Amino acid sequence: MKKWKKTAGVAAGSVLLLLSACGERELPEEVYGDAMETMQNLDSVYFTESNTLNAEEEGISTFTRGALRYGDPVKGYMESNMNLVELETPVELDVRVDGENIQTRQNGEWEESETNTPQIQSMLRPNEDLQFFLEFENEFLMKEVTDVEDTPDYYEVSFKGTDERHKALAEKKLSSLGVMPEGGLSEEQLNGMTLDGIEMTAFIDKETRRLNGYDTSFTFTVELGGELRSFNEQTNVRYEDHNNVEGNLEEFIQQKVKEIEQQQMEEQESENGSGSSSDPA
Repeated sequence: MKKWKKTAGVAAGSVLLLLSACGERELPEEVYGDAMETMQNLDSVYFTESNTLNAEEEGISTFTRGALRYGDPVKGYMESNMNLVELETPVELDVRVDGENIQTRQNGEWEESETNTPQIQSMLRPNEDLQFFLEFENEFLMKEVTDVEDTPDYYEVSFKGTDERHKALAEKKLSSLGVMPEGGLSEEQLNGMTLDGIEMTAFIDKETRRLNGYDTSFTFTVELGGELRSFNEQTNVRYEDHNNVEGNLEEFIQQKVKEIEQQQMEEQESENGSGSSSDPA
C-alpha cells in the first residue's frame, strides 16, 4: 500500500510538471503579470470607467470615456459625467492631457488645471490600478471563460479579501480617496475597522494577454475624525481598440459615441421587430 501511494504521488507530480511544461497550467499571478506587461507596452487604447462611491450620506457616481495615446508625452482626451447627491443636475467635464499639462472644460472654454489626482493617473495608466493588489497576488484565483458569443476566450483573475491582513488595501483606498489622516491610521483605528470585503476581477484575453477590463469593490467601515464612516465603492473599467486609436482624440471619442448610439438603435429596432407580430391576411 505504501509503495502504491508513493508511485501514485510520483505520477501525479509528473502530470503537473508535464502540464506546466506544455503551457496548459498557468498560475493566476503569471497571467496577471503578463497583462500588466502588455498594458504597459500599449501604443493607444479606448476605455470607459463607471465608478460609484457612497460614504455615509455623501454619494457620487461618475461615468468616463476616454482615448489615450502613449508616447512622450502621453496624450489623452476624456469626457466625464458626474452625479452628486447634493446636486440636482449632473456635472459634465472634459479633460485634455498633454504630458504634465492638464486642461479642463466645463460648458465653456478650455482652462488650465492643476488637477493631477490619483484617479486621473489611474485612468491614464491601467497599471496603476493593477498594481494595487499585487501584494496579495499569491491569493489570486483564476478561471478560463470560453464559448461566449462574439468574445474570444479569456481568463478571469480574481481576488477577495476579508481578513485582517487585507485591511492594508482599505488603507491604500483611503489614501487614494484623499481622506487618509496625516500619519496614517492608528492601531486603534485599524483594530476597530470592519472589513466587509474587497474584491477584484480582471478580464484578460487568453491569446493576446491584453486587459479587457476589471471590476473592483471596496466595502468597509472605519473611524475618522471621531466618527464611524462607511465606504462602499464600486468600479467597472473596460478597454477597447488596443493600439488602434488614431487621429484627433476628441474626434475619435465623438465617432465612438456615434457608433455606440447607432448600435443601440439597431438593437432596439431588432427587439421591437422580434417582439411584434402581424395578423395573416
